[in-house]
Parts: sequence; structure tokens; C-alpha cells
Amino acid sequence: MYVQRNKSTGKNGKVYTSTLLCTKYRQDGKIKTKVEANLSRMPEELVLTIENVLKHGKGALTAAKDIIAESAIDFGLAYLLIHLMDKLRISQTLEKVLPTQQAALLKAIVIGKIITRGSKLGIYNWLGRNKNICSQLGIDIRNIKVDHLYSALGQASNVQQTIERKWFLYHKAKHKEVYLYDITSTYFEGTQNELAEFGYNRDKKKGKMQINIGLITDSGGFPLKVEVFEGNTSDYTTVLEQIKSIKEEFNTSQVIFVGDRGMKIRYNLEGLDEADKQGVHYITGLTNQEIRNLLDNDIIQLKLFSNELAEVEYEGERYVLSVNAALQEQELTYLKTMRGIADDEIAEVKASWEKRHRQNTENIQKLNEGHKNKKLVTSFSEKKLDNYKLRVERILSKRGMKQYYEITEISNHAFVVDLKAEKYQQAKQLAGKYVVCTNVEKGQMEKTEVRQQYKNLQHVEHAFRDFKSDNIQIRPVYHRNEAQTRGHVLLSMFSYAIVKEMEDKIFPFLISWNKKTKSKLSFFDILEELKDIKLVVLNLGRNVESIKITELNELQRQVLKLFKMKKTDLEKNL
Repeated sequence: MYVQRNKSTGKNGKVYTSTLLCTKYRQDGKIKTKVEANLSRMPEELVLTIENVLKHGKGALTAAKDIIAESAIDFGLAYLLIHLMDKLRISQTLEKVLPTQQAALLKAIVIGKIITRGSKLGIYNWLGRNKNICSQLGIDIRNIKVDHLYSALGQASNVQQTIERKWFLYHKAKHKEVYLYDITSTYFEGTQNELAEFGYNRDKKKGKMQINIGLITDSGGFPLKVEVFEGNTSDYTTVLEQIKSIKEEFNTSQVIFVGDRGMKIRYNLEGLDEADKQGVHYITGLTNQEIRNLLDNDIIQLKLFSNELAEVEYEGERYVLSVNAALQEQELTYLKTMRGIADDEIAEVKASWEKRHRQNTENIQKLNEGHKNKKLVTSFSEKKLDNYKLRVERILSKRGMKQYYEITEISNHAFVVDLKAEKYQQAKQLAGKYVVCTNVEKGQMEKTEVRQQYKNLQHVEHAFRDFKSDNIQIRPVYHRNEAQTRGHVLLSMFSYAIVKEMEDKIFPFLISWNKKTKSKLSFFDILEELKDIKLVVLNLGRNVESIKITELNELQRQVLKLFKMKKTDLEKNL
């Protein structure tokens, strides 16, 4: 039996409803319906009780006050992350290389980093509160301790090359031999980590030890490989090993390696054997000094820089000359502003020197006229002169103008700080101008694509911002063990792959949604909205339990639609 609700509209527009108790039966090979009773006049509460008994075999009329919500947990975001982890084949990558239980724990860390933005203990506690998530991941939380998470990190590090090789094979078709590479640093709390060293701290955390992280992505910024270096490692010293690892671990014969001007890629390649150089090409930016050298040797000319791309070929290399108008205006404004501030502050130091110099001159005159105090100061001490020089140097360093000024003389007789007019003028001429250098043949890549591939390095910079933001929260690092530190960074890369997949769909959606609804939602707001999709366990009384997912609002429906999902997909996992 079942309850059937009917609704029809008459010719006069009036709506007619009926509630019937029906059964299905087969007669002469056809399925027919028999009405056992008309329930239309019964109270809805009684009809619902009958319907509950028929559906579940048990039930009773329960007062609203007796219905208990036993638990309500965040479900929507967690399920979407698991869905994307499977879609991106992170799950398959880890499961192919590691034992089942360790793979499950690593998957939990990958999504736990995005949801909790916390430590391994925070992720462990989150798992303890979410048995449904544990069930989906295949984790028996009753037999797991937080130490098992740390152990799984170490094991992931031990087989990292195998993991990354498998990861690369799954995503090989996404790119065309182009690999973007950049390096960043992240700091530690404490001084006991086996990789931590003092070095150039990009986080501006004075007195903190750090590690350096090198990330390789495809041309679209999809992460393929991550490497951890000691904190005092220079960027350019990592290039050769990264190129070798791409060729060996990814088993690829053709590599177009893209790095910024600090990587010194051209000079690094000189350290490769001829066999290793085969199939290796590069795209990189030139430093201002390298550009000046090209200008001085008349290989390129300033007049070639314009809104239109210019290209110069010289001794097997191609130089693509470009101008960023916005950057040009910004750099010219910066130079002008900083020069003005530096001149004013140096003038204040000079005024102090002149005041003291006048007093010295007056004291000399007083002594010549027979003044009784023979201890009058008549000259600057070496310490005082050094102090004036130090003040000027600090001003120039603080304002980023040290290369444009020269302390010609600060002595008892003169205070002279000169502007290096020629060098300053060169800086103005090169403002907003940059040169991309490559040895990729023109037939393989036109100049517009060369420049675009170099500009694509912004994808790696964006990845580092996500690594360090609340999206993943890779810093500060609390691990001491080297293997666990490397595992921590490796799983952060997988977390970023998921975040990037979400950003690529959510950011364009937000532009249209915010315009349409006149709102100002952010990516973080969308994550919170997904968390608001709750899994609720209801106790209806008399041992009747029901698990429900809260009804979706329009925004939640639209976001899930971006990932080709709907509420029924969530309900399959109850």
C-alpha cells in the first residue's frame, strides 16, 4: 500500500485535491491501481503517520516537541572536496602507491587542511566529530591516534617521487612540455626542524628560521611537483636539479622551463652535459643590468620598446621586448616620489651638519679672539661624521634609492651627496620595460606566446598566495622531522590542486552572481555557504531515526551546479 496525493484544476480554475490509500496489483499482465480508502478528510498528521508506517514499517504520530535533532554537522563542503579529490585523481594517486589505511589518512589531511585550516591535531579532532566523513574515507577513527597522521606524512615523503610520477601520468595530457617554476619560503615556530635555516625571508618574519619551497606547474598553473629545500638555499641553485627531475621522473624528452629573472636559467644550463641539454629550452626574464648590457652593446635599442611587441634574435637567443604601461606609470611615480622623499630627508641631515659646522666655525673665531674656554668644539669627531654617513645610508636604503645616490664627501669642510643622474635617467627610461629571453625556436612558439608563457608565472605566485593564506595555511610549520616536513608540503600541493579547481569555477561565477544580486560575496563566503549544508540526524521517537540534509538555498544549488552536482548526489552518501 501507499498514499497517493492527487491535484487537478477544473475548467473554472478551481484546484481540487484528494489523498487516497492505494495498492498496486497485476491483472492480465497489466499493473492496475486499487483505491482502498479515501483519506482526504483525515488530519494531515494522521496521514503522515500512516505514510511513515507504510514506508518504514514502524512509526507513530509524534508531537513536534518530541522530535530531537541529535546532531547536525557540516557536510556540503566536505562532500564537495571528496568529490573533487576523486575527480582530480588525488585519491587514486595515493591509493596506488600507499597502503589503504595510510592513503585514507593522507586523503583526510588533504581535505582537512582546507576545512579546518589547522594542525594535524585539529584535523584529527575534526575527524572524531565527523564519523560520516571517516566512513566515506575508510577510516576507523576508534583505532586511530594523531601519531598515525604524522606517520602517514613521513611515509608519503619516502615515496614522494613515485607519488609525483603517478600524479604526472594522470595529468600528462593537460600541458604541452611547458613547466613553470618558482620558489618561495615559509617560516617555522622553533629552531629544531632538520631543514630549517636562516635565509632571505619572504614572509618578512625577522628572527624566524625557514624552509624554501619550489613548485613546478603546467602552463595553466596546475601543480605537478613540489620540492623542499633548506632555508638558506638560493633560488638559482635549485634550477638544474629541477630540470633533471622533470626529464627523469616525468620521462619527458622535451622541456620548456619557465622561470623569473632571479633563476639565472641561461647560466645554469651551462652546467649541464650536452646529453642533458638535449630537448631543454627556457623562457626567462632579464634583469635591468642585463637589459642595460644589451643596450650598451647595441643588441637592442630603446626605440624598439613600444606597445607593439618587438623581437631581436642574437647568437641563438630571441629577445622579446615589451612595455607594461600600467607598470611604467607606477615605476615612474615611485622613482619621483622616493627621490623627493630621499632629497628632503637628506636635506634634514645636511641642515643638522650645517648647524654644527656653523658652531664649529664660530668657536674657532672665538678662540682666535682669546676666548677663555679652550675646550670649545671646533671640528667634527670621526664618530660624528660616521653617524651622518650612516643616517644618509639608512635613508637611501629605506627609500630604495641607494643605487641612485653617492656620498661624495661628508667631512669637516663639506657635506656632498650627489645624485647619479645618468643611472637615474636610465631607470626612468627602463620603467615598465622588460625583456623576455628564450632559446625556443620561432617555428615552435611565436613571440606573443613566449611573452604569455613568461606572464603565466603569475599562476605560480597565485599558488604560493593560496599556500600561505587561510585557504591552505601551510605556515607556520611546526614539524621537526624532515620526512614529515616534506610530507606536509606535498599534501599542501594536493590541497592547492583542489582549491584551484574550485577557484577556476567559483571566481567567474561570483562576478555574475554579485552583479546580479548586488552583493559582495567572496570565495571564503562560498566555502562558508557550503558548510551550511548540514547533515542532520533526527530522532522521531519510538526508535524511529531519520538522517536528512538541509534544504538547499538558491546560492547553494547554483554552486553545486558548477561542479555538476545536486542534492540527490549528497543524499547518496547518507
